[in-house]
Amino acid sequence: MVKYGFFDSVGGDRKYSADDIGNYFVKLISDGVFATPATALQVQANSGMTVQVTAGWGFIKCHWLNNNAPLLLTLDAADPILSRTDRIVMRLDTAGRLCEIAVKKGTSGSTSAPTLTRVAGGIWELSLAQIAVAPGVAEITQAAITDERADTSVCGYVTGLIDQIDTTNLFAQFNSAFTTWFDSVKDEVKSTTIMIDLHSRYIASAGDTNIPINLSAYNSALDIINVYINGMRLQAGVDYTSDSYYVYLSQAVTVDDTPVDIEVLKSTDTSAAESIAAFVAALESRVQALENRMGGMTLRKMTQAAYDALTTKDSSTIYYVYDGNGKITQYMGDVELSNGKSTIGTPTAIVNGIATGVSGTPVYSDTFLRED
Repeated sequence: MVKYGFFDSVGGDRKYSADDIGNYFVKLISDGVFATPATALQVQANSGMTVQVTAGWGFIKCHWLNNNAPLLLTLDAADPILSRTDRIVMRLDTAGRLCEIAVKKGTSGSTSAPTLTRVAGGIWELSLAQIAVAPGVAEITQAAITDERADTSVCGYVTGLIDQIDTTNLFAQFNSAFTTWFDSVKDEVKSTTIMIDLHSRYIASAGDTNIPINLSAYNSALDIINVYINGMRLQAGVDYTSDSYYVYLSQAVTVDDTPVDIEVLKSTDTSAAESIAAFVAALESRVQALENRMGGMTLRKMTQAAYDALTTKDSSTIYYVYDGNGKITQYMGDVELSNGKSTIGTPTAIVNGIATGVSGTPVYSDTFLRED
């Protein structure tokens, strides 16, 4: 049967269906994800068992999908013993007359991703990503997510009538090259690289946009930084920028006493990983001994304004209260310690046999010092 279109209707003799309109594009553009921007419909780790699909456009069997805001999807809880692999799919449901982005759960005990459903005139799925769900995990990390948008065997990028790109072989080549490289260096990497996870917390006030990092070991040129507000991870370059000393929020904090958590991932190369591990264990032991000597005392560092705003001041807490000129006043609860004023970096007072000041730039351990 010969079909054609489109022409003006005269007396209702030229009526066209959604399929007629959609078929106009069959030979013009391919199925997949529109490649601009590069993050279109990208699956990203969020928090817990939740992942985020970024904004973007997709095209599937002559039907379009526009995700105009980050979409949160929650995976089922991990099996306590068995691993599985889930998929995030873009799905066309012809009978249901809809396009959607959904989680396609894998089978526990299998490392294979679930098979895509592809029925002409029915359900048709494209895979945006695979997610490895390890036994007992409570949080999905970015390392567990395999981006499949570029793989034309399961998804691919939308191309036009002239510019047809089959990225299947390219995708496989990238994977093969990475596997070959990693096999050649994995033993060395495993034995010589240590990842150090550093943390700091800043209690922000309404209107704050400049958040101090407060991690002297942070190297902005080499280290990875993550920023969380109320437990939600922000997107670098969109929600914030940073330098060696501050995180600059795109939008000001709106509520007083909002916790802003800074995480820095720092890699250290060494040929003596075991020695460093032993040193860290010894350091933890020394920190524990220090805590014992403090007799349950807690140390907190905060601004004068934050200290003044406290409705109650804990008598078992030593407060380091600093002004904008580098001066510290120390209090035990609401009682000022004698000789308690000093410049940052100078030993100042002895509490239970412990010097409360330090020389140089102070570095605080989250083990016993909470910073506000």
